[in-house]
Amino acid sequence: MTKNKIKDVAYKQLAEKGYERATLSSIAKEVGIKTPSIYAFYKSKEDLFMAVYKDLLQDNHRHIKSSIDNLTNGTVKEKLYQILEAICHYHLSQPEKTAAYMKFTFFLPPTLNDEVKETFSEMEEVLGEMLESIFSEGIRQGVLKNQPIDDLIASFLCLMDGIFLELLYYQHQEDKFKRRVEQTWSIYWNGIYNDHEKAASSDEQSKKKL
Repeated sequence: MTKNKIKDVAYKQLAEKGYERATLSSIAKEVGIKTPSIYAFYKSKEDLFMAVYKDLLQDNHRHIKSSIDNLTNGTVKEKLYQILEAICHYHLSQPEKTAAYMKFTFFLPPTLNDEVKETFSEMEEVLGEMLESIFSEGIRQGVLKNQPIDDLIASFLCLMDGIFLELLYYQHQEDKFKRRVEQTWSIYWNGIYNDHEKAASSDEQSKKKL
């Protein structure tokens, strides 16, 4: 379908050239249509690239949700780690989409500033709902320290942002990137894990042995 082909070419050119150099004329040429034909589907360049950006975000979140859905019986720790693992796998296995997403993230066109932020916030809310369920479960089970859910969600989202930035630095050093993720995850989990529960469990085990 021409509309989807236009979007596919647009995100590829965004990844390769950046927003400013990815022109409607160059996109139309690669698709094999006249430039005015794009306006039958998108009212402007900004409209086209917002559609591309929304697709990138939705594709990323679908990948994360699918990974979590496959862990319905997993522990809280496994579910949280699976989110990070899903993100890393997605970006490492989709270099072109990741490059396009980075161009939007770090070289945001001023004309799209407000709309991009609003779209990102909407997608973040979807992820936040997923995290709220996992963190609430962890607190109920006593696995996590009893902290405000909003604080836990914010901390995890910041962890994700940090990992994404590491990917920018080490995208061509996959082993080093994965090692950084493991190191960061270990420190993060130890920070939210309810070690008092662990200590209480150990004490109970010791008493049983006496």
